Amino acid sequence: MNIHARRRPSAAQGQRGATLIELMIALLLGLVVVAAASGLFLTNKRVYASTETINRIQENSRVSFEIMSRDIREAAAKPCGNSSTTVNLLQSRDSAWWEQFGEGLRGYDGNQVSPGTVIGTGVAQRVAGTDAIDLHLVNDGDYAVVKHDTPSATLDLNNRNGLVEGDIVMVCNTEYSLIFQITGFNGTGLLHTGAGSITPGNCGSEFQFEDPDLSKCSGASAPNGYCVMGATSAQCVKSSEDPAALARIQTSRWYIGNNARGGRSLYRAQLVNRTATLTPNIVDAVEIAEGIGAMQLQYRSNGSTVWRDATAVADWTIVNAVRVNFTAEGTEGALSGGYLDGTDGDVLNRSVSHVVAIRNREGVL
Repeated sequence: MNIHARRRPSAAQGQRGATLIELMIALLLGLVVVAAASGLFLTNKRVYASTETINRIQENSRVSFEIMSRDIREAAAKPCGNSSTTVNLLQSRDSAWWEQFGEGLRGYDGNQVSPGTVIGTGVAQRVAGTDAIDLHLVNDGDYAVVKHDTPSATLDLNNRNGLVEGDIVMVCNTEYSLIFQITGFNGTGLLHTGAGSITPGNCGSEFQFEDPDLSKCSGASAPNGYCVMGATSAQCVKSSEDPAALARIQTSRWYIGNNARGGRSLYRAQLVNRTATLTPNIVDAVEIAEGIGAMQLQYRSNGSTVWRDATAVADWTIVNAVRVNFTAEGTEGALSGGYLDGTDGDVLNRSVSHVVAIRNREGVL
């Protein structure tokens, strides 16, 4: 046996560990990879956040416009068509609230008060400096007139389900649309007596085919007596045999309000009045879409191409279109903080503008 024969190294002796330099290089390379992956992740998250925020802004704007435009298009609607002449028989038409019914709509600039809606910082209160609009249409209920053969006292209907004393209603046929207040009931019929305990009350007990002289509201006979259907009285200076219908006047108010989450939203409220006050009661203030931070409204009238602010509109009865300008911004939800911001550091926002024609006005386009 050759004692000088070379011994083979064992497996353990053939392995050597990484040096400190090699370990540091490996850690450095790993950190580079992690940093690159993190940067890519953060970039993708930022792109996703921007896309998601813009999508929400566009969706809120679309919903706001679609729902609001329905009310605007139907402003001044009458159940008997638009060819009939509107006559307002209410006693207090000199008040800003009551005179609106015959106008169909009324806008308020940012510095104008909209009666009944508080301007403040509370939830559902109107944001100072933002526009608002009231839209009046007659589509709440559909009651057929059975008989009205004298100008005064009772208007007989096929039923009166849902009607209450104090309701502001319109009765119409193809000739006239008469706005008045229900003062009581008589069987299936309703009463439209003159001034009394109900506010605003009617200017006289008779239906008339011309706006009555408010300085002569006495509750007695008038020279322009009108019978809606089946005239039998000599007091019916004019009358009709055409079918007639009655419906409640519905008023919706659109405005920018404070929501419960510290932001702003577009609100739609219903206006009613069954109390002894000329200021309407605001009910059912519903949040339509969040993130609508501002709204500007302008109006165009028949025979004009000029868009005017509310304070510059001289006659609301000839307004035939409304231009709605929304400013919508990102809102906190699944995303918050800096992920709602754009490259300038401000919250992402978009301004959109739409023109809505009022179907019930002639000469729209």
